[in-house]
Amino acid sequence: MESFAYVRAGSLAEAAEAFAAHPGARYLGGGTNLVDLMKLGVERPTALVDVTRLPLDRVTELPDGSLRIGALVRNSDLAAHPRVRDGWPALSQAVLAGASGQLRNAATTGGNLLQRTRCPYFQDVSKPCNKRRPGSGCGARDGVHRDHAVLGHSEQCIATHPSDMAVALAALDAEVELYGTAGVRRVAAA
Repeated sequence: MESFAYVRAGSLAEAAEAFAAHPGARYLGGGTNLVDLMKLGVERPTALVDVTRLPLDRVTELPDGSLRIGALVRNSDLAAHPRVRDGWPALSQAVLAGASGQLRNAATTGGNLLQRTRCPYFQDVSKPCNKRRPGSGCGARDGVHRDHAVLGHSEQCIATHPSDMAVALAALDAEVELYGTAGVRRVAAA
């Protein structure tokens, strides 16, 4: 394990500023993917910006009937939320399909969208991987590539995104609201 700075953010602005101040920083919520990758030596953040105390742990119904899902909503809470189950069952089912109950109880929706690929070449620092080290190649292209992309891949990578929730959000035309030092912006989940 390599040393890194640790910042516990007290506000969205403080989180964005700490992230910007430490090139190579990562946000820490549930940590279910990030901590594993740090143990493998794949992720080597210069700082962890802990956002767990921010008020982002709610599912809120908006006036137009849509939902705002906070980045810190636990995956298990999202899947069990009555409005999600009734109005967007594909989202609830996707979250339930994504991991064990133990992981869903710790994992956050924001982290689910930010998780890194599960490709064994990505997770093995002795193998080439363009996602881990751009320009090094894609070991899966000529190696073992079971469970990799058949459609929609590139010359750089044939791994698939591991988030079932992201697929459901993309199919539902959801938007993700991002907050940074330049303010708020929205991007399509797809």
